[in-house]
Amino acid sequence: MKRIKIKGIEEEIFYHKLDNGLDVYLYTKEGFHNNYVTFTTKFGSIYNEFIPINEDKMITVPKGVAHFLEHKVFIQKDGPQPSDFYAESGTLTNAYTTFKNTTYLFSGPDNLINNIKYLLDFVQEPYFTDENVESEKGIITQEIHMCDDRPIDVLYEHIRKNCLHKNPFKDSIIGTVKDINSITKEILNTCYYTFYNPSNMFLVVTGNFNKEEVLEEIIKNQEHKKISKMEKINIKTFKEPDSVVLKEETINMTTDVPKLAYTIKLSCNNFSIEKRKLNIYLYILFSILFDDSSKFNEIAKNNNIITNSVYVNILNCDTHILVSLLNETFKYKELINMIKEELKNIKISEKDLERKKRVLISNEIFSYENVEIVNEMIIDNIIFDNSVEENIVDIINSLNIEEMTEIIDNIDFNNVSTIILKSDKE
Repeated sequence: MKRIKIKGIEEEIFYHKLDNGLDVYLYTKEGFHNNYVTFTTKFGSIYNEFIPINEDKMITVPKGVAHFLEHKVFIQKDGPQPSDFYAESGTLTNAYTTFKNTTYLFSGPDNLINNIKYLLDFVQEPYFTDENVESEKGIITQEIHMCDDRPIDVLYEHIRKNCLHKNPFKDSIIGTVKDINSITKEILNTCYYTFYNPSNMFLVVTGNFNKEEVLEEIIKNQEHKKISKMEKINIKTFKEPDSVVLKEETINMTTDVPKLAYTIKLSCNNFSIEKRKLNIYLYILFSILFDDSSKFNEIAKNNNIITNSVYVNILNCDTHILVSLLNETFKYKELINMIKEELKNIKISEKDLERKKRVLISNEIFSYENVEIVNEMIIDNIIFDNSVEENIVDIINSLNIEEMTEIIDNIDFNNVSTIILKSDKE
């Protein structure tokens, strides 16, 4: 087992790569009273064009297939179903699909080793039939319709569609009804056996446990399955223009208060700084400009333009970064004008930067006090960088006003898409 020492926080994460390629990350602490375990494949909604395992031609599969697969992996041919198995020990189980990964998880204080073995078993023993694939289509179609009726979901979908031309982040994680109806058992098998290979997956265990004992049981579980390692998956690449697709859009639907999304599309090629550091700088920059303690927030509230602070959402789409400023307000035109003025002449003080750095370091330290947060942090590190960042405190401490100024100078504030979602009765 390798020790990953998180410098500046004095924490350790233990790592081991199994013979079949599966990466295992273990973080244990005596003060924890719960265990949180995740089993993740690097298969999310953006991977729709790829060369399947043991083949040589690129194929295209329907959008939404990763999420569909998440649903079907939960169905077992024999024995207790996952929800029934975990309920016996008072353990919670769930799964989720993102743009870049699908994660299966459980959370509970007891029965850890048996729960881990069952997690590995049910994810690695799929049961797809024509009948159970067809029956799932109606369930996911209902889920799609529910999302279409939720204003905030509609807003986020349109943010990406209006900003991105070719980048697959533009498409819905869940897919459309047409996509879902075109999914077959054969498509699920192709995606499963390509992306659910252990060499494309990783297991994260956080809680209070004996790490040697847990690792030994994981190794035993994997050894008898005889799953061979595979080479890196060939996924189609693409070129994304810097311009947005649609500069302005007004959407009418049922909502109590109009919603605004003001999104700036940033090309990663415009910045020489490495991507983790760039994301931290952008988070700090827009937090200083728009959070609760900002001058912008004070003025907008005093003028009754907003009642809640502007929410900043940053989405890294590999080729580009979408920075969205979101709020609910009837005075959306006034808010748009205020945002434009605020972004015309940005000045960040060294004092503000240092204050935000201290907050970020504190957040990193406190992350290790929560089994779920530290687990999700490890997942994010691996999906983002393929490794756990050991020097995060040093990276934050290295942030400086000169680099911040350079980043501000390289932001093109012309590539903007604005969405107003207002009541259809307005």
